[in-house]
Amino acid sequence: MANIDKAAIAFSIAIVAVGVGFAAYAGYAQDIAPVAKAPVIANTEPKTQVDPMASIAEKVKSAAATTEKTTELKEEVKMETEPAPPVETEPVETEPAPPVETSEPKTVSVIIPAGTSSPGCETTNECYTPASVTINVGDTVEWDNVDTAAHTVTGGSPADGPSGVFDSSLVMGKAKYSHTFDNAGSYDYFCMVHPWMVGKVIVN
Repeated sequence: MANIDKAAIAFSIAIVAVGVGFAAYAGYAQDIAPVAKAPVIANTEPKTQVDPMASIAEKVKSAAATTEKTTELKEEVKMETEPAPPVETEPVETEPAPPVETSEPKTVSVIIPAGTSSPGCETTNECYTPASVTINVGDTVEWDNVDTAAHTVTGGSPADGPSGVFDSSLVMGKAKYSHTFDNAGSYDYFCMVHPWMVGKVIVN
C-alpha cells in the first residue's frame, strides 16, 4: 500500500513538471514569434515650390515703401521747423503828450471892509473878507483896505502878539498891502489897531 502511494505521488509530480515545462515553452515561443509591422504609407502630397525671385521682389517692395515713408516724415518735419516769415508791422504814429500844466504863482485878494474899525465884524467873522484863504507856496495875498480908517495886517494873534513872519504896519484907507508866502504852513494874522480883527492864510 505504501508503494502505491509513493508511485501516485511520483506520477503526480511528473505530470506537474510536464505541465510547467509546456507552459514555459509556450511563453518562449510567443516571445520569439515575429511581429507583423503595419505598412508605412509614403507622403504623396506635392511639396510647394518657393520662388526665390518673388521673395527678393517682396523685400525690395517693402524697402521702397519704408524709404518713401521716411522721406514723407522728413518733409513734414522740415515744414514744421521752418521759421515763419516775419510779420511786417506798420509804424504807429503816436501823438505828442500834452504839455504839463505848471501852476503859475497867483495873487489872492482879501478885502478889509468899511466899518471894521468898530467892533461887531468879529461876530460874523467878516473883519477880513474872506477871513481864511488857501494858497500854494509862491502865491501872494493882497489886502485891500476899503475902509477909511488905517489898519494893520500882522502875523500872529491878539493873545500871543506878533509872530514876526509878516507885518504891514499901518495900511491907510484906500491903500493895499501884499505878501508872498514861500513856505507851507498855517498863518494867523490880526490888526494891531483893532485886535478883534483876525484872519488866516493856509499855504499848501
